[in-house]
Amino acid sequence: MAMSVDLDRVRGLLARGAESDDLDFKAEWDPSQKSDLIELCKDIAAMESLPDGGYIVVGADDHGAPSGLFAPRAVRDFDEQKIRSKVAAVLGEPIDFSAALHRIESNDFFLIGVGPNRDGMRIMPKDGEYANKTIWRACDVFVRRGTSSVRWNQHDARGIIERIVAVRKEEWRRDIFETIRVATPAFEPGGFVNVNVEMPAESFGAAVTELIRRSDEVGLDLLLRKTIGDAVTLADSASGKDARAAASELGDQLDRLNIIAALTARYSAGTVFSRAIHGYQAIYEAVDEEMATHPRRFPLGHKEVLMHLYALGAVLVREKRWDDLAVLARLAPVSTYGGYWKSLLRKAEVMVARAELLTDAEGVRSGVIEAAKPTAAHLFDLIGAGQPSDLTNLLVEFDVYRGIANAGKDGNDKLGAYTNFALYYSARAEPAFLTMLNDSVARAALFDGTDAQLAAVYRHMDDTARKEASAFIGWDGFEDQRLRAFVDTVRD
Repeated sequence: MAMSVDLDRVRGLLARGAESDDLDFKAEWDPSQKSDLIELCKDIAAMESLPDGGYIVVGADDHGAPSGLFAPRAVRDFDEQKIRSKVAAVLGEPIDFSAALHRIESNDFFLIGVGPNRDGMRIMPKDGEYANKTIWRACDVFVRRGTSSVRWNQHDARGIIERIVAVRKEEWRRDIFETIRVATPAFEPGGFVNVNVEMPAESFGAAVTELIRRSDEVGLDLLLRKTIGDAVTLADSASGKDARAAASELGDQLDRLNIIAALTARYSAGTVFSRAIHGYQAIYEAVDEEMATHPRRFPLGHKEVLMHLYALGAVLVREKRWDDLAVLARLAPVSTYGGYWKSLLRKAEVMVARAELLTDAEGVRSGVIEAAKPTAAHLFDLIGAGQPSDLTNLLVEFDVYRGIANAGKDGNDKLGAYTNFALYYSARAEPAFLTMLNDSVARAALFDGTDAQLAAVYRHMDDTARKEASAFIGWDGFEDQRLRAFVDTVRD
């Protein structure tokens, strides 16, 4: 599947403010120079070894700021097909490659998306040379180690193999399930759903829907318990595995948990939704280290939980399940560190930031919404809703609702949430702020204060978002006239 290279993506990547294993900044790059092409191909090959691929942004310095050194002479020189042909001539096919040229303010950026290699790595098909220099030999394999593209070693090879196995498990489930389905008529629609079978994610949604249709609370309960239990087991055993492989497997189980939560919310299936959400408490407890200032055992586990909760939040926003959204937004962790952590989402995003999985130049977390987009898009597909064109807006709105729902709940932070929406223009976030004024059901579910108190929350969110947005082009205050009047005139 092609990597997203739209304007929102490049903004989110620049806002990280630092390179990482899946992100490389290049101050300049000229496709007509063989040296530039060879060095780029080395980085592309290394990123192909990552389970989710990675990105290269040309025109940025090491902190994601405009380098001032990238000035494309002609747009046609950076046509995706032209660049792809040049890269394929060096690395060979198949290759998952996407690219787009963007202008932000007066600065040009060329964004390259590199998808994961189906075989887990790229074996260089021929020597890579320029100016009498040999950068690699045929049959070399490159991986990302920190922010560098280097030749692999035995440890890297073991990690890649574990990641391949983690990804292939879903395909194996699909094959096994189809074999059982053909051999066992009970798996046909309308028949008995065997919840003990490890179903592929695509079939999982159909099974949950069938159980809901028949009001089979026992079947739903068994499926929910098995899913949560499998996720906890994976999180507990993560220390002995490659971190990315463990995260991939955990993500598969969280996809299933989200399917149960999303579909039971959609069809108001008793208390199953609430129990599914509280299942996240047990899973996060298995990931968490209560006394740790920085997560060390399984940092990517914190990120998987955070991304999947945001994905579910986007679904609930689209379906206007306000009471369910409030349950999700206000979910507390099991380990509160003596009452310090009131929100599981807040704890997870702080731990992700401390692990430097999402940071800007000052070490402040950013990019949660952008990072959650693939997980959210996948969830919409899994529940048969199709990927919405306004996916970014749904995630931004969830971030706003989450902040409002937790306002005043945490004595350590009046917002109770981080203003991730600050990365985006106000037009994406304002519908959520307006909904709280227009929809009495949403208001009752998410905020129990007076108009004056709500206006105070809006002002605080606006002030905080403006400060956060000072590092990039994004939130610049309320633009809607009704919202501006509300925050300016409604006071105690």
